[in-house]
Amino acid sequence: MRNFQSTNKRLLAIEGYRGADAIRLTFEDGSTRGVRVRKDFALDLFEDLLSKMRAYPPPAPEGSPITPPPAEPQTRSDELIDLLGAAVSIEAEQEIIFLNTMHEMARQLFERKKEKRKALTLHQGN
Repeated sequence: MRNFQSTNKRLLAIEGYRGADAIRLTFEDGSTRGVRVRKDFALDLFEDLLSKMRAYPPPAPEGSPITPPPAEPQTRSDELIDLLGAAVSIEAEQEIIFLNTMHEMARQLFERKKEKRKALTLHQGN
């Protein structure tokens, strides 16, 4: 058991050195969940988030030609993006402005997906 604890401490130290941030997500029902995001993964997460947002564009101004959006891509960040979108707030040990920006983007994506599902449900009901 002692050997496991020392190995675990060393791994946590390496992870901290490389820059993994612990983030606490709080959801609408008051529940929380902790996740770790490596700092070197942040740009990949941002790129994946942008590619998903292209599939759910904001409403076009009236009278503008509308081109259909691309299909939603599958990314390796899907689970984290869904968690960030469903979270009403995030907390981290340090203020991470970039992560706060991605949280807000994920919230917008979450809302756009919900609106699209609602519109499809209404359309199918007619």
